[in-house]
Amino acid sequence: MTAPESGLRRDVAYGDHKELIEEFQARAKAQHCTPAAMQELAQQNAQLKDRLDNATKALAHERKTSAALRRIIAELDLELHHAQEHLEQSGNVTRLPASRRSTSRG
Repeated sequence: MTAPESGLRRDVAYGDHKELIEEFQARAKAQHCTPAAMQELAQQNAQLKDRLDNATKALAHERKTSAALRRIIAELDLELHHAQEHLEQSGNVTRLPASRRSTSRG
């Protein structure tokens, strides 16, 4: 439980342990005011931001590609449909009966 959760002020909670506070402050100053753990977290955060940035860009590219492919598919489907209608209307095409598969090979 943290001090705010318990309702205690920090000065009350740490009142008997001023030497620990002073030691922490001295270590923080020795590290140029940024504790090593904070430096690591900052580096991890920067790396994660870069990864997120790259993933966001890749996703945007994939969405553009997907949209383009959907348009192409729709156009090709429409062309195929028109070609089939044209062939049926021309009367030059004779439909063949559907092939029947033989279940026994012998």
